[in-house]
Amino acid sequence: MKPIFTTVLLVLSMTAFAAELTDEENKAGFKTLFNGKDFSGWRFAGSADGTAPNWKVDAGIIKLSGGGKPHLATEREFGDFELRFEWRSVGEKYNSGLFIRSGTNLGQNQLNLAKGSEGAFIGGKITGAKGVPDLQKPAKEWNEWRVRAVGELVTFWCNGKVAWEGTGMKTLKGHIGLQAEGAAMEFRNLRINEIKNP
Repeated sequence: MKPIFTTVLLVLSMTAFAAELTDEENKAGFKTLFNGKDFSGWRFAGSADGTAPNWKVDAGIIKLSGGGKPHLATEREFGDFELRFEWRSVGEKYNSGLFIRSGTNLGQNQLNLAKGSEGAFIGGKITGAKGVPDLQKPAKEWNEWRVRAVGELVTFWCNGKVAWEGTGMKTLKGHIGLQAEGAAMEFRNLRINEIKNP
């Protein structure tokens, strides 16, 4: 039997690791989008019975084992926001995607997360978006992405560098989601700031 203090420290460290906000993020109004424990606030898009054996939460990380569906979607829709999160591949070859302002079952407005095409915008059209594989870390290392969507303008950062700024996005509200596309992937530390226009 583990000492009580060891168990408590482990639980606290897992929670902090999964969704810790910086002082800057707290001041700016960021909130955790994933609690590090379960899929509260999320749903499995396209699942007939609401379950998804290919998605699980383990030690503060969203783990995707593979499969082509279902995708993981927020229950809520979002309009203007800045999203920050980390991802890594499990293998050398990988494929997934980040949906922004997408429909109920996702599919539209995806920032690609396929090896060699990371950051390309598919399932929609904006001017200025492009794939930026050179800004990603090697396979199996954690990457940090930031996406800021305000009106028709979308700005995308990879690992602290501006990747592109796109204009002309017509969908102004929708779900955020993570794509199941046949590869094992991991995601953590999802946080969001909803931007309120005056």
